[in-house]
Amino acid sequence: MTNNPFVSVIVLSLNGAEYIGQCLSTLTANDYTNFEVIVVNNGSTDATPDIVARDFPHVRLINLPRNLGFAGGINVGLRASRGDILIPLNDDTICTPDLIRNIIQPILEEPNIGIVGCKIMYPDRNTIQHAGGCILPNGSTRHLGYKEEDRGQHDIQRDVDYITGCIMAIPRHIFEKFGLFDDRYYPIYYEEVEFAVRIRKAGYRVVYTPKAVLYHLESMTEVAGSSRFLYRFNKSRWRFVLKNFSLSQIILAVRYELKYLRNMDYRIEGLPMLRAYFSTLIRLPIILYDRKYRFITLK
Repeated sequence: MTNNPFVSVIVLSLNGAEYIGQCLSTLTANDYTNFEVIVVNNGSTDATPDIVARDFPHVRLINLPRNLGFAGGINVGLRASRGDILIPLNDDTICTPDLIRNIIQPILEEPNIGIVGCKIMYPDRNTIQHAGGCILPNGSTRHLGYKEEDRGQHDIQRDVDYITGCIMAIPRHIFEKFGLFDDRYYPIYYEEVEFAVRIRKAGYRVVYTPKAVLYHLESMTEVAGSSRFLYRFNKSRWRFVLKNFSLSQIILAVRYELKYLRNMDYRIEGLPMLRAYFSTLIRLPIILYDRKYRFITLK
């Protein structure tokens, strides 16, 4: 790969008319010049496609007739891309001027890096949202640095378990070798966690770099802690566990789950968790099939 690779940024948008303009304005103003922007309009019913077509004619716009979910929509953009490095990006973000240059730099320096993520901040530009992620024994995930004041405590590049799907930089050859995101995590959650696990098992590194910074509004299409969020998150979590964990890891995950269930607030979480378990159970044959056989190609 050259020192000036062609980069494709794939922006997925679902009813993002309120903030797509800010995202694209800051993205296209980046100081890295060798890149294209693809907006995948994931079945929006608002003015998103009109805003992109009118205000950003140099951006490639792909209109999908319905919402394919996060993985399904991103996969469409990945297949349409031409870049040597591909960057999925949420539409509810504000890009810093050197974002692209800094997030791809680790890939240029280390050929065994498969995914790079960056320091993601809340809009106050002082509070950390994500400085890499870790995976817990029951498959739950945690953002490192979450809601901490940024005092430089996460300013060292490091390897992590996974990178949030808000933004990732991934060499094209990784998708060619290991396939795309699993679109059966519908509509959202855990597709990026599984992808990171997949390539780490193959010996590639997943890296957080603090030099690249992004501002993220977060949860613009899903209210964190809501009944719908809890159902979708836990349904995807158990698909992830059953599809990727070893038998011993699954047994450990069940033990941690039982411990969690003893202390959870059943008034808030009871029904969503029950629905998530039932949904997982009826889909178990598909999950086990996908664990062994399913592969989604880039072409």
